[in-house]
Amino acid sequence: MLKKKFIGRFAVCIITFFVFMMFMSCPAIAGIDEHITKTETGFYYTVQKGDTLWDLSEKFSNSPWEWPEMWHYNPEISNPHWIYPGQKILIYKKEWESKEETEPVVEKKEPLQKNEKFIMVKDIDKIGFIRDKAVSPSGSIFKVEEDNTLTSDGDLVYIHLKSNANTVSAGDQFTIYRTLPPISDTETGDYIGIQHLLTGIVEITEVHPEFALGKVVKSYVLINADDLIMPYQPLPQKIILQKSVDIEGKIIKTEADKVLISEHDIVFINKGKADGINPGQSYSIYSQESAKPAPGMMPVTLPPVDVGELLVVRTEETTSTALIRDSKKAIEPGQKIHALTP
Repeated sequence: MLKKKFIGRFAVCIITFFVFMMFMSCPAIAGIDEHITKTETGFYYTVQKGDTLWDLSEKFSNSPWEWPEMWHYNPEISNPHWIYPGQKILIYKKEWESKEETEPVVEKKEPLQKNEKFIMVKDIDKIGFIRDKAVSPSGSIFKVEEDNTLTSDGDLVYIHLKSNANTVSAGDQFTIYRTLPPISDTETGDYIGIQHLLTGIVEITEVHPEFALGKVVKSYVLINADDLIMPYQPLPQKIILQKSVDIEGKIIKTEADKVLISEHDIVFINKGKADGINPGQSYSIYSQESAKPAPGMMPVTLPPVDVGELLVVRTEETTSTALIRDSKKAIEPGQKIHALTP
């Protein structure tokens, strides 16, 4: 899994290459190229004082959350929380070019019987949601092993279980999550719900009278003490494509709080099960302007212009989580959506 994720991250390969090339001409980052060594097999970076895998992952894969993969491909690093000046870290290996190509979040459509089609959504278990009321947690993490600031797969966490602790056994798996501040509609002020950010999966290894010990099976983002847990319920990666329903809605926000939205980003929309929304439905993202036909005339509303497309991958009662499949122009939170044009 790590191999596919890391090699498949096109950004790691391409950004590293362009970063290396750009260092020669960009004064703002001039100097870092002195610490990159080009060999016949790939590129290596020499660790400098103050470097962490978190920071290096942000530099070379455009996301600090990819540090576990960087650690995976540098097995000489025994503890990911400690790297030292002078160490050489592999940041790009040439042979990866021929082994794997870009592996997008959404895979190729394939036909099913009776002319049905489906789409595969990778890593769907880490996609969060917005719900009217927060999920009632099964417990909370009160300590991370050795107080690590970077939690990786295999790390141990200590969990305070709720009153139903007698129903928890070794081997049980839980989704780790945290809730973010309540969200309201930016135009109307109406309450929308609470975002649940999924941070990983933990498997219980020991159950004690006052706490449980768990091993992190997967870490999606940095896991904190005080993160909550709920029973792990795997979602199907195979999503059957369905016809969209006639609705008018809008994008609430992105999962990662991005201002500008692009392809493969995860977003939340303000329509859900109650509106007939189901996973597998696609909707057009559009913009619509008004203009005066002539000076002194009242503005008229112009026809909508489609600027992108999203695929619903998870639904709640009044909201849904969707994947941006196409973006022809810049997309922003608040952008409107409607049924695909036949």
